[in-house]
Amino acid sequence: MPFKMLAVFYLHGMHVILLQVLRKLLKFYGQVNMKIYVIADIEGVSGVVSSAQTGGDSWLYEAARLQYSREVKAVCEAALHAGAEEVYVNDFHGNGLNLLSDALPREVMVIRGGFRPSSGYDLLDETFSGVVMLGVHARTGTYGGVIPHTYSSKLSFEIFGQPVGEFDVLALLAGEKKVPVILISGDSKALEQASTNLPSTPGVITKYSIGTEGALCMHPDRVCELLRDEMRRAIKIIDSIEPAQISGPVQLKIRVCDVLLSSRLEWIPGLKKIDDVSFEFAGKNMREIAALMYGCATMVEAKF
Repeated sequence: MPFKMLAVFYLHGMHVILLQVLRKLLKFYGQVNMKIYVIADIEGVSGVVSSAQTGGDSWLYEAARLQYSREVKAVCEAALHAGAEEVYVNDFHGNGLNLLSDALPREVMVIRGGFRPSSGYDLLDETFSGVVMLGVHARTGTYGGVIPHTYSSKLSFEIFGQPVGEFDVLALLAGEKKVPVILISGDSKALEQASTNLPSTPGVITKYSIGTEGALCMHPDRVCELLRDEMRRAIKIIDSIEPAQISGPVQLKIRVCDVLLSSRLEWIPGLKKIDDVSFEFAGKNMREIAALMYGCATMVEAKF
């Protein structure tokens, strides 16, 4: 069942309409600077089909990070040409040191670095006009998604009983700031999942999944062209895209894929153990939920 059927994921209330009208008026009178926030991940980039391409010292990773940087560049250039005054890019993958920053337009600000408690949404606030999610991947346990995981392949998550991935969480975090997701890109399965909860957000498919370790990949240049085109379109329709929102308190369910990992989570305050591999948590807002999810993923991936 999609979130929109729960009547809590999207808010179609009057305050959202009033916010859109206010933004249009301020934009008309030249009192609003358009700021775009790009969250970039590498698994959903064109040509990436193996974890060997997502890190390390091999030529496979170097080729992948080059295309990663090219796709980010395409989005940033299109946003700037379409009227954005500021563009922030969050290097969201792994250690946050993947982007070739000198390949990006000089106007772009890049958020980089390793462990960040607010990883994925650092410095995101109400002053931004829209969020772009570039290179997304499917949720943990998704057959037909390329390198599917949600912060970790060892954990799966549900909010109000519905499976969620990183793109769901980040969209809801942006929604708490009244910022809509205006463009999303990634493999076909990831975009299929995202379209359920972000139906009005333009998307670019970078590859068509074949199982979980293969894909029919679009030409890298074609992907960049599509990203430029859809970014320009997203800017034009930005006022018609509503932020994804959910009402608190937020109910989160966590499931570990291996019972041996349960002991790493059961000591966390506020986390209720349901059975040998499942836990529940109630958060006041999405910021609390995201922090707990990221913390749990860090714990299960830690080397002891």
